[in-house]
Amino acid sequence: MTYSVDVTKGYNGWNARSIVSIGQTLEGERVLELNTYKNRGGIAAQASVFIYKIDGSKCTEIFGDYSKNGIAQTPCKRVTEKAVRQVHDAALLQLDKIKEEALAFYEKKDKSAA
Repeated sequence: MTYSVDVTKGYNGWNARSIVSIGQTLEGERVLELNTYKNRGGIAAQASVFIYKIDGSKCTEIFGDYSKNGIAQTPCKRVTEKAVRQVHDAALLQLDKIKEEALAFYEKKDKSAA
């Protein structure tokens, strides 16, 4: 599957982001964000789930929502736009699997809450 990628340069350097909807909640749309950025010793991606509320705000439950770090960890000396795009593309190859993990996480969470 193809995903859109938004690459920006900010205070902390280059960042790539892709957003995928994984369902609806009573509060709003649940989305999986894949962010790729500089970390210790190189570049890596992180997947986190948020709820985009109807009022336009974005929220998460600390230690209660799905999150995965160190995806496509790649060592490098200089964090350039090209390097961030390459690591993000490698992380996107795993996004379908990560999406399945997130859906299973919420299915299990919903069953234990009931």
